[in-house]
Amino acid sequence: MTQEFLQDAVVADLEQLFKGETMKNSAGVEREIRVFPQDLPIRAGADIEPEPDPVEEGLEAEQLEGQAPAEETKPEDVPEPYVIVRIPGGELPDQDTRQQVEAILVVCVCDPDPGRQGFRDALHIVNTILTHYGENGIVGRRYEVQYPIKWVTQEEDTHPYYFAGMALTFAAPAIFKEVPET
Repeated sequence: MTQEFLQDAVVADLEQLFKGETMKNSAGVEREIRVFPQDLPIRAGADIEPEPDPVEEGLEAEQLEGQAPAEETKPEDVPEPYVIVRIPGGELPDQDTRQQVEAILVVCVCDPDPGRQGFRDALHIVNTILTHYGENGIVGRRYEVQYPIKWVTQEEDTHPYYFAGMALTFAAPAIFKEVPET
């Protein structure tokens, strides 16, 4: 057992869980909830507009027309809604015992509505995961969810983005010491 096998199993499990479930992203496009291992991929589009070149005095508008426009972020480049599956650590408490592996799930949704109810979408994802692992606590046919399962919502104001987090512990198969036969 390696930790990345567990991470891959949780990612695949959550992708299957959220298959077909959509929410709007920050570009206003309905998209399935995406699941990423460890962190978000680097976006293809530019997040920050490049600094404009200083315009020389007397430069005519016709001369500016030939310049390429700033690159825009495409709706498919926007990551939310998403769940990130992070593996921050674990513990092998003793020889020939099951390894305890920690997993942190980071949930992000976008809701630009001024009513600030995006936290409900984030909690919906958390509750879907809680229910799923409450009904079936085995992932990848070998990793067992341990209790307690913890969850939190954000305290800071990050409108229109809303975040929640979950802390899970999985019992992984024991690592046995190889002893030569005599």
